[in-house]
Amino acid sequence: MRDVAAKLGEYLLLVAVTIVACAVMWWVNSKNAPHVSDSALVERPTVIAAPKPLVATQQIPVKLCEVTSKLSGKVRSWEGYSLGFEVPGRVLELGQNAGGEPLDEGDVVTAGQVIARLDDRIYAARKDEAVARFEQAASDFARARRLFEGGTGATTESEYQQALTDNAQAKAAQEIAIKNLEDTVLTSPVSGTIAKRMAEPGESVSANQVVFEIVENAEVLLVVEAPESQVREFEARMRTVEAARQAGATDPEDKLFRAHVNLEGRDVFGKPWPPIEAEVYRIAQVADPRTGLFEVEIRIPNGERLLREGMVATAELVVDRVQGYELPESAVLFRGRNTFLFDLQTEPTPAQAMFWQVGELPAQRARKVELAKWIDQGDTILAPASSSLELGPVVIRGQQRLADGQLVRVVDGSPASESRVVGNKVNENNVN
Repeated sequence: MRDVAAKLGEYLLLVAVTIVACAVMWWVNSKNAPHVSDSALVERPTVIAAPKPLVATQQIPVKLCEVTSKLSGKVRSWEGYSLGFEVPGRVLELGQNAGGEPLDEGDVVTAGQVIARLDDRIYAARKDEAVARFEQAASDFARARRLFEGGTGATTESEYQQALTDNAQAKAAQEIAIKNLEDTVLTSPVSGTIAKRMAEPGESVSANQVVFEIVENAEVLLVVEAPESQVREFEARMRTVEAARQAGATDPEDKLFRAHVNLEGRDVFGKPWPPIEAEVYRIAQVADPRTGLFEVEIRIPNGERLLREGMVATAELVVDRVQGYELPESAVLFRGRNTFLFDLQTEPTPAQAMFWQVGELPAQRARKVELAKWIDQGDTILAPASSSLELGPVVIRGQQRLADGQLVRVVDGSPASESRVVGNKVNENNVN
């Protein structure tokens, strides 16, 4: 029993001595050596290898951009005509269309084309009667004139004046009869399309009763309504265009108040109809008393006659053209009164492999660009170019949490490493 107790005591003594020796070694080392944290023992990654936020970019060049104002309205015919006979009668026949069929709604007619005829037998007989009366009156007047001028006294002055009056009345009656006969034929005064036909062959019509309604639609008008705040801008553009025409400007766009017209609806494949190039024709001088808005008429070519009165369309009126950047709306950030975006600049950055420097690699760094002047164009933001605004590849996604000068990684394959695009510099305009 004593042997076991002695061995246990020796074992405990050795453990105590070991613990004391370890404590002394730790105390000596901590006193003589500087303190080194665990994080210092781990090699930090180089700047080029550090994690970077992912962004998508788009190269946006400087170009001549259109400043537009968008308004909606309805299509109207250029002119409308209500046609009828000036004399009463029975409709004998209608004119014929290109296929030889009687004219009907939707048929195209040309200026001077016969579109209807009346039964003219009565008017032809009245003309013949009027011609005979005039010939008799002319003969009587000639005989009375010879006798009166001969001075024989066979014809008095009153008889001569009566013969003169009868001759004039017979001539007028003949002209009326000829005119009435001509009025039994109804012709189109313009080239256009029949909008309504309100008579059939065999029907009796009264004088000036409307038989056809024809619309002149080789060109149509899109009528939009503009608020007072935009009328001055439109009028200024009209005057600028007129001044360019008088000065003989060479650029056709300078001599035209352009408007891009987009029809509502889509084709059978679900795609929007292509825009139609049009021209602002007239700005109303007086506001509509019901709405307080000013009508603006836009002339649209309609050679194929596909546009109909009452169609709804949207027009983008080009009120100015400036050199600038056409930015996607998603690329621009609005923070209070500040408007800005981020573009990328490429700079060389040291690269390291294991413990060796292997050279430099290009890195993309975000740059915050304040927009002092910009124009809201709906889906895009127009920033006029200037000496102080030259953009590199613009960040269009992932810019919400970027900071100025932060390194980023481009994930869309855009040429972010290309040199910055510098466009034509223009003087700053007062663009709101």
